[in-house]
Amino acid sequence: MKVETTRFGEIEVDEKSVITMVDPILGFPYAKRYVLIDHREGSPFKWLQCVDDGSLAFVVMDPKLVKPDYVVPIEEEDARKLEIEDPSDAEVYVIVVIPENPRDMTVNLRAPVVINRKKRLAKQVVIPDESYPIRYRVIREDAGSDTQG
Repeated sequence: MKVETTRFGEIEVDEKSVITMVDPILGFPYAKRYVLIDHREGSPFKWLQCVDDGSLAFVVMDPKLVKPDYVVPIEEEDARKLEIEDPSDAEVYVIVVIPENPRDMTVNLRAPVVINRKKRLAKQVVIPDESYPIRYRVIREDAGSDTQG
């Protein structure tokens, strides 16, 4: 299928690559179907491009690239909705916020997007534990410290 997007122009999307949100991303109830697009070869970033609204796309990345010990506690209900039978079926991405000064970019560790790679189902999981910050700096000035807010 062809999708007209703001960032990439018209793109051809294989129906088999479409990811369906079982619950929408917070604030975007109308946007249910997405596709992952590599930013460019070798980049840690991907685009979670909405198929339902070509103007909507999120920059995402693997959270382990900025916080190697990051673990998403997936509740049983979320695992059921995502039809995850084996933890290895789950891919986790965090949404990246890139402000005017890219050195200040952050990721949201509190609300990752979990994708069942086999079933192509996804959900933004909100982690109730406040030790997972909403704004975790990607470029860290204090590489020896893990205290961010």
